Amino acid sequence: CNYDSLATCDDGSCFMVAPYIETFDIVSNIGEFNQSTTDDIDWTQNTGGTPSSNTGPSDDITGGGYYMYIEASNPNNPNKSASLYSNCINITTLSNPCLLFNYHMYGTEMGTLEIFVDGLSVWSMSGDQGNQWYIGQVALDSVVNPSNVVIDFVGTTGSSWSSDIAIDQVSVDECAVLGCTDSTACNYDPNATIDDGSCLTVYGCTDPI
Repeated sequence: CNYDSLATCDDGSCFMVAPYIETFDIVSNIGEFNQSTTDDIDWTQNTGGTPSSNTGPSDDITGGGYYMYIEASNPNNPNKSASLYSNCINITTLSNPCLLFNYHMYGTEMGTLEIFVDGLSVWSMSGDQGNQWYIGQVALDSVVNPSNVVIDFVGTTGSSWSSDIAIDQVSVDECAVLGCTDSTACNYDPNATIDDGSCLTVYGCTDPI
């Protein structure tokens, strides 16, 4: 919203006003996000599966689109970190601001995905989470300056090639209620606004004796 048509070089001052969503679905365009220039490796925009088997997603969260991921197969990539950070975000228009994002962490030697807000660590996940996308949410109501918020996704690969980390559908909006939205599931949550993949739909006896 502070675009300057006369500027010839971006000085990092761009900022956006929430609500905002980034799907990474425009080829060779990662929207309001930036790659760190000091990291060992980069995040990569990709569609379909990653080059390695048994790690990384086979598609984006919606199917047929793009996502961002860290490639761990290069011989020089184990235990390396990559940062993907946003331009400044103004969240003063939101009454209950949250960061929502989808992540995929499949691989036997999976590393760590960590999220920083204004330089402070607010969320972290490590290890193999299985071959599926998950949704995460982080409250932003306690930031020091809600008119100038920076979000940073830092992924660190594991000890070998089977540690591709991916993210997709990143948004800054009103907080959602995560839960099971399938009314036929035994753990259906009528208050849930976004399905978090927790639905239990197989009924039967669970007593082994």
